[in-house]
Amino acid sequence: MIKFILIMQVCSAVQMDCMPKFETTPFFYSHSACTMAGHLRSITIMNEMGPDFIERAEIKIRFNCKKMNHT
Repeated sequence: MIKFILIMQVCSAVQMDCMPKFETTPFFYSHSACTMAGHLRSITIMNEMGPDFIERAEIKIRFNCKKMNHT
């Protein structure tokens, strides 16, 4: 069965640096579910940081859904 894992990374354009990538749980059973979770989790992370910090640091969040072949 093919599963997808969501890998995220938070970056600052001002500092020109990124935090280490991190994997989230659980696995997803479709690419679309993983992608939607990536967008929702990005919003959650940004809400936790707050608009002032996001503006000062010019925060950007990248994510990728990596295909995992598990049996």
